[in-house]
Amino acid sequence: MSTIAPWRREPPEFAFAVVRTAAVVPLFETSALPARVLSVTAPTGYGKTVLLTELYRHLAGVGLETIWISLDERKHSTEDVIQLLEAALVAGAGQRDLNVALHESGVPVERRVEALLEALSLLSDSAVLFIDNISYCEDETLGRLLDALVFQTPSWFSLVLGGTHEPPLNTTRAKLEGKLKQFTYRDLSMKARDVANVLGEDLCARLAPGAVDQIAQRSEGWPAAVRLMQIILADADDPEATLARFSGSDEDLAAMLNRQVLTVFDKSLHTFLLKIAGLRSFSAELCEAATGDDKAAQHVAELVRRNLFVIPLDRNQRWYRLHGLFREFLGDEARRTLSDATRKGIWLRAAQWCEQEGALSDAMAYLLAAGESAKAAALVDRVASRFVRDNGDLHKYIQWVEQLREAGHELGAEVEFWYVWALVFHHRYDYARLQLERFKARIAARSGEALADADLQRRIGILTTSIDTYTDHLDDARKAADDWLAQRDADDPFDVATVACVASIHASAELDFAAANGYVRTAQASIKQADSDYGKAWAGVLANLPRILQGEFADAGQDLNAVLKGARSQLGERTGMAGTLALATALCEIECGDDAAAEQLLRDGLSRAHSHGILDTASLGLEAAVKLWGGSDHGQRISIAELREIAAGYPPRLAAMLSCYLVQRLLRLGRSEDARLEAMKIGLGTNGEGRKPPEALLVNERGRVLYAMTELELLLHESHLRQAEAQARELAKSARDGARWGQLVELELIQMHIAIWSHNPSPAASHFTRAIHLAAKRRIMRPFLDRIELVAGLVNETKPQSWGFTQNEEWQFFTRICERLPSANSAMAEQLESLDVETQLLESPTAREMELLALIEAGLSNQQLADRLSVSVSTVKWHLYNLYAKLGVSSRSAAVAKARALNLLTR
Repeated sequence: MSTIAPWRREPPEFAFAVVRTAAVVPLFETSALPARVLSVTAPTGYGKTVLLTELYRHLAGVGLETIWISLDERKHSTEDVIQLLEAALVAGAGQRDLNVALHESGVPVERRVEALLEALSLLSDSAVLFIDNISYCEDETLGRLLDALVFQTPSWFSLVLGGTHEPPLNTTRAKLEGKLKQFTYRDLSMKARDVANVLGEDLCARLAPGAVDQIAQRSEGWPAAVRLMQIILADADDPEATLARFSGSDEDLAAMLNRQVLTVFDKSLHTFLLKIAGLRSFSAELCEAATGDDKAAQHVAELVRRNLFVIPLDRNQRWYRLHGLFREFLGDEARRTLSDATRKGIWLRAAQWCEQEGALSDAMAYLLAAGESAKAAALVDRVASRFVRDNGDLHKYIQWVEQLREAGHELGAEVEFWYVWALVFHHRYDYARLQLERFKARIAARSGEALADADLQRRIGILTTSIDTYTDHLDDARKAADDWLAQRDADDPFDVATVACVASIHASAELDFAAANGYVRTAQASIKQADSDYGKAWAGVLANLPRILQGEFADAGQDLNAVLKGARSQLGERTGMAGTLALATALCEIECGDDAAAEQLLRDGLSRAHSHGILDTASLGLEAAVKLWGGSDHGQRISIAELREIAAGYPPRLAAMLSCYLVQRLLRLGRSEDARLEAMKIGLGTNGEGRKPPEALLVNERGRVLYAMTELELLLHESHLRQAEAQARELAKSARDGARWGQLVELELIQMHIAIWSHNPSPAASHFTRAIHLAAKRRIMRPFLDRIELVAGLVNETKPQSWGFTQNEEWQFFTRICERLPSANSAMAEQLESLDVETQLLESPTAREMELLALIEAGLSNQQLADRLSVSVSTVKWHLYNLYAKLGVSSRSAAVAKARALNLLTR
């Protein structure tokens, strides 16, 4: 981190006594502000920073929580304002991990503002945020940030702004709501009494009566001019004569500064001032290094002693800056009196010192000011990794690289490598991919062979797989990952885990679960060595991605909930990683029938889906959200417009997947026409008019299966039953062969649907029973709830004793489904009551009946039972009749299932 900017988190220190004008005195007579927003707007020299500093210390002294940030010519974009706020409010905001940044960077302003608002809501009561020099920021997006801070924060939060012109917030609304109090130059202008306080008793005694009024009139109450007059008159032999020459105009101020202020210094101090005019901020050490003056510390001390427009920037009074007005004057004087070579030398030496101290931004600024773009290019080459990884001002780094390129400089491999990373961090994936290919070509041209540097080749391999993943070139990513992993040796464990995760993503997308799990095991083993909480969380997501795609929702959900809890504890509630985990967990909760838990998880995850994660994890959240969507964006927590916005931030495959989810959901909601219109966007429907399915959706097996399932749903709802039945059988065979149990449950229920609509109840019951068998141990509830009316009709028309479930968990799962059926009639209530497997037997089976029960469990026929027991078949039937009556069932399979449920049999 830079050592040049310690003051941005605390206000400056002032060596002189502060004079408060009558208008601002009431601010210091209470422990609260007069309004939630205090705006201080005035030209340079009116003491805005002085007022804000005094107010900051006053409010902190009465127990309010105070936060301070300040802008300058280096920090002047909305991005800079947000970064400073994040550094002040969000824990760990200044730290950067490459793999974290890969997923977290490039967050839209709106999403980052949401995180800031949440951080503000966690502060103690009566918190006040001060933003000094807000006018340095001229971005049109600043207004949105300020409006959010004014209108979307708790009532106990206050905001104080200082700038040269009115801040771009919605002042009309703020005034109407009584939230804004404005102070202008009139409130900060000094009256005669204030002028007398600035001059002090000794100087006032040396002036003629009426002189104070004259100073107030000629200076027009401008505090900078009054302060200047105090400095000049205090050193003047004849204060009255000096005063007579002062008019208060800018020209006279400059002339007086030159004649009266600088001339009273000895030549060395005068020259020193001119030399440091080009330094934005300074310490004695920097001044000595830049000017070569071994008396720099003495000069700085003298400037502070004389209170000559030198503002301390930290509590230890090590760092200072010149007042803007004074610095501008000195800059003009320096350009006029110092040679270009002298000024250039100062900047170059300042740049060298700043680089040594880690103030890389300042070092680059001084080199560019000196016109030394070649040296700037060399500096970037030396510090590229540190700047991108540790400093984090990626916009600035990208600007520098592009500026140096335009100047014709050939940048080093490290600069180019980290330039591509910077683009990746800002989610400029396609451009990063293009720049990476150009970079590889340049390396090959320089070395005569492709990527001769082995270490660089390994690092470029990681970069390549990452970009390929985020641009959805999964085949390329998998191949590059396999090649990289095949050559791994002493690589960093986190690098190994990163590449293994990339390969697992591709394998999961191809529904190759064995391969995906193999890659995940490699990633998890490496993550243990790397000891990274972030890496462990990512490995947890990707370890459960194959399980989710297989339909193992109960186990995956349990594991993901544990990983999510750990991530929230170790990484923070509002991190992107926690959001990605929440989305994956939400789908598991929905599939297991817990919509309330899923809704809360989606609320946490969707807000960060714009900026964190990969397509295949984001899709889990979108699928979950669509399944909870009630059919309208009005008054709903889930908005399809928002989901489309999220999808638009990812490669095209996600938007096509979202359309598939929407088609299926719209059909469930009975909105067939809307479903047909949505389907036409992806080339589906009988009236597709030659439309083709999106190529992006068909690049992997997951997309192809989703497309086929959506097509099947459309065929069913358009009553193309024969075609739907044939496609369902084909898909069911594929799902069974691929161990995709969740999809197979869906397909069994679709075939149940087809049988019911074909007036063929017997196959319908068989498909339903198989669906229960597959779903019970995985607790897959959602597909049954989506077809609740069909299931209710089938259950109403079938006696519970006829289902023939063979496992206790199947009976229990069936009971859970029946409890959620629309059961207004008494017949259904009786059926549900009869399903209570915990009901005690009215009469225990006899020893002979228990023996018979064990044999029918083994699968013996009636004749085999008769032979085994040496009785007639009629006797066997009589015993079975009595046994069925005691168990309350009507078939062999039901008898065995009920006996197991009552623990009469053991397996």
